[in-house]
Amino acid sequence: MIKKSLLCFCVLFILHYLIVQMNPTMGMATHQWQDNLIKAQSFLYADYADSAMVGTSLSARIIRDSIPSIKSISFGGCAVEDGLRLISSKQDLPQYIFVESNLLFMEGNKELVNKLTEGIIPKIKYWIPSLREQYEPICLLASLALKAGNVNPQAGAAAIDMNILNESIKQQQEDDRKYQYEVSEERLRTIKEMMDSLEGKGVKFVFFEMPVNEQIYHLRKFAKTRERLAQEFPKDQYRYLLSDTTHYLTTDGEHLSFEEQQVFSHYFKNLLTHTDQNNKQHE
Repeated sequence: MIKKSLLCFCVLFILHYLIVQMNPTMGMATHQWQDNLIKAQSFLYADYADSAMVGTSLSARIIRDSIPSIKSISFGGCAVEDGLRLISSKQDLPQYIFVESNLLFMEGNKELVNKLTEGIIPKIKYWIPSLREQYEPICLLASLALKAGNVNPQAGAAAIDMNILNESIKQQQEDDRKYQYEVSEERLRTIKEMMDSLEGKGVKFVFFEMPVNEQIYHLRKFAKTRERLAQEFPKDQYRYLLSDTTHYLTTDGEHLSFEEQQVFSHYFKNLLTHTDQNNKQHE
């Protein structure tokens, strides 16, 4: 019985391995945490990425296919700090890191980086790609189902419900008055130390801001962040992408709807084109 079980396991494992080898782009996340792991592993196990993007769930909604030259490690439910820690764990560092500035000083989620960098499991997944989260059976089946139905998985997930939107904006405004947000000096120090360390290794930073609903744009959590950002990372020393002042539609005041994701992704791609041209002129 044990021999048969082992034989069955070996056959299925080899079959799964071969499927992955022949279809390396298959597989899709079925929930947010899994999507974070897949993006992070895609970055960690790649040989080299000239540019990377770090941020929160706001910039995680930039459509990845629109910026293939940049490895997105903006994570839902996580922070800029997590992306910077992940980058710091690699030997081959990107030349440019694009930093979402909206919630720059938000506290990170150490569980994500620890899961991907500590112990023997990450090393095994490096050598055996079929063991990565992207190639779990449920992810492969979900990918096949969507491909067969020609459905975009993001389209329905970011539809706008005006009741939810208005309630979310109201709650954020109340919280802003109640908690009187101030930038944590500890968070600021942590971010600066990581960025200084990466800069010392030749990395260049480019800041950008994701659009939010105009009713919450001036909340203290955003205004105070912009203020400290300008103080600690002055524009005469760091590069900033131009903010888009267009009124974007969001699902909750902060996160872009699916249609607006497409609009902003196109805008962001054009900004990068101009940035690349400027970089070449200064080289």
